[in-house]
Amino acid sequence: MPSPYFFLRPILAADRSWVALDWQSADPLATQGSDLVRIFAESTAAPLANMMSVVTLINPADLERDEFVSGFDPSQVVFVLPGSSLETPKTVERCKELRAQGNRFCLQLDSADRLRKVPVALFDYLCIDASFARQVLSPIDLSYAGDAGFQKIATNVSTHEMFRWLLDKGIDWSSSQFLSARDPQFGNEPDLTRLKLLKLLNLVKNDGDTREIEGIFREEPKLSYNLLRLVNSVAVGARTKISSFSQAIAILGRRQLQRWLQLLIYANNLDGGNAPNPLMQLAAARGRQMELLCAAIEPKPQIPDLCDNAFMTGLFSLLDILINLPMSEILKELPLADEVVEALKSPVRGGVLGQVLSAIIAGESGNFSAAETILSELGLSPAVHAKSQVTALYWAARINMENQD
Repeated sequence: MPSPYFFLRPILAADRSWVALDWQSADPLATQGSDLVRIFAESTAAPLANMMSVVTLINPADLERDEFVSGFDPSQVVFVLPGSSLETPKTVERCKELRAQGNRFCLQLDSADRLRKVPVALFDYLCIDASFARQVLSPIDLSYAGDAGFQKIATNVSTHEMFRWLLDKGIDWSSSQFLSARDPQFGNEPDLTRLKLLKLLNLVKNDGDTREIEGIFREEPKLSYNLLRLVNSVAVGARTKISSFSQAIAILGRRQLQRWLQLLIYANNLDGGNAPNPLMQLAAARGRQMELLCAAIEPKPQIPDLCDNAFMTGLFSLLDILINLPMSEILKELPLADEVVEALKSPVRGGVLGQVLSAIIAGESGNFSAAETILSELGLSPAVHAKSQVTALYWAARINMENQD
């Protein structure tokens, strides 16, 4: 059998920070455990799993093979088992044995009747489909799950409203599909501060006059604060404190200023808050993954500055959600290559960049078969795809950690 593609997706805590990673293939119960172990090793996923545990649905039969279990450090992975596993005494006994060795288990809850039969001593987590939680489980059921000590992970959370409902009901962790959907709570008003930031990015990209760039910084105190803090940081290597915007711009350089502005567009502290911004991480991960995947395509697409434009495509693919404007309106403010514009306007018809972006979006939304088809047509192997995801997610996770330091 050909090697399957695997897909990693962030799992969110109650404050929307990344807390774990969902990891699965298009048909997880039919996937060979040996493929899971191999791709985990080949993609060098261990450092990422040390930061955020990988939560993966497996075939219970894999637990019988020592080479499968020993392929993962217990601190790095949570094994998810189908609800029917409770009906197999052999599986339950094996879980007891492995639980004593430090392994962690999650049960897919597919029946309200099964909830109170789940052994508390064996399972740390319950995976609960969001619609099932809302339509089938009673408030008493959800309260029992919490009182019993289970960490409750909601899956298939597709709207902001559903996320808020689950949060109110005590769900601990949530899947992240809803992040790429608009939140009706924000109404129809565009984010004017971020539009001004796009204007600034346009100036920097087109090598605009320093005095004009400086003028925008003067109009935005929070933006000015972020710029001076960045330049004065040890990471930049400045030996003297910076006291003017022109100094700051000169020390950073236009290219570094441009990359910083690209990420800052997503920063929550533009709104005066310090909460984690998972949308920034998701956009950054998209950008980095597109950069890596496009670099691996053979023959190389005839696109100027391929890797830079691939990164830009992924990074800006969520601007319509962030700024609350149609993508066509946002693109008028951005000095982007034609290939990037076409990919952002219509990923399915946007050439190679659009194809890669479509594959990433399909993977995020759980349409794994569609993602596999696109990746295969582009000649991107499961190994290349897995490595790109691991690298991109690790980088994006580090961005948020560094922002909190």
